[in-house]
Amino acid sequence: MPPLKPKIVGHRGSLYRSLENTRHSIRIAAEHCVEVECDVFLLKCGTLIVFHGGGSDENPGDLEEYCGMKANILDLTYEEARKLKFNPHYHEFGCGPEIIKEMEDEYYIPTLEEVLLDAKETGVVIKIELKGPGTAEPVLELVEKMGMVDQAHYSSFEHSRIKRIRELRPNRNPDGSYRYKTGALFDEPPSDFVHKALEAGASEVHLKYSTCTSDRISEIHGAGMDSMIWMRGPIGMEEDVSDKFHDVGNETEDMYMTIMNTGVKAMCVNRPDVLSTLLSKMI
Repeated sequence: MPPLKPKIVGHRGSLYRSLENTRHSIRIAAEHCVEVECDVFLLKCGTLIVFHGGGSDENPGDLEEYCGMKANILDLTYEEARKLKFNPHYHEFGCGPEIIKEMEDEYYIPTLEEVLLDAKETGVVIKIELKGPGTAEPVLELVEKMGMVDQAHYSSFEHSRIKRIRELRPNRNPDGSYRYKTGALFDEPPSDFVHKALEAGASEVHLKYSTCTSDRISEIHGAGMDSMIWMRGPIGMEEDVSDKFHDVGNETEDMYMTIMNTGVKAMCVNRPDVLSTLLSKMI
């Protein structure tokens, strides 16, 4: 029996066709995706912005490689962040320098409100990774103000952030599922990862693609949660296929089929057009 078709989720938009986490990239991703993932920070001026940046998950938002500035996005106001220019030669930007230079006037750090307005127009669900501190409550407030409760999901590696969403909004649908969808992100999942996700009130578990196994997916589904995998960025993916995996290409159809065979319900990928083509071939 062929695997079930997973939902296609665009990782930071469609980053091989347009600059990641920009309005243009997210709108392009909507051509192939039912959901689009983006990263959100709360700036010191109170503005919620969509941006990834360098650094670790514990200390995200570094600007040096992304924008050539020795600072963190959290050091800036939105007026300052809006003026930032992206480094066209940074290898993490999969779309390449030509597209970045050509689209320079359209490539800026957008507000979350702008991205949500685009989502309303295109109809995609926005999966909001609560990247920076203090994001949970203002993001929730904005989503509700815009009437987009059913079109926005929340996720984080810092599970206290999604736990806060659940504490504030424990609402359930008639079938018992949570109305406010939250995803517990894991890099290398511990043995008790399902317990940790349930403890945070998660409705989904998001595994790094290389840690996704049939057993783990069965455990997630058995606990009543949905599942998703996420791909690393372009630099990380190239490292993986060079050093770890030699039987599949970098987000080729073979790689996607291998992941799909685990039974995962959603795939957050850098090449949503490739996954869409693969799924169109399946009966």
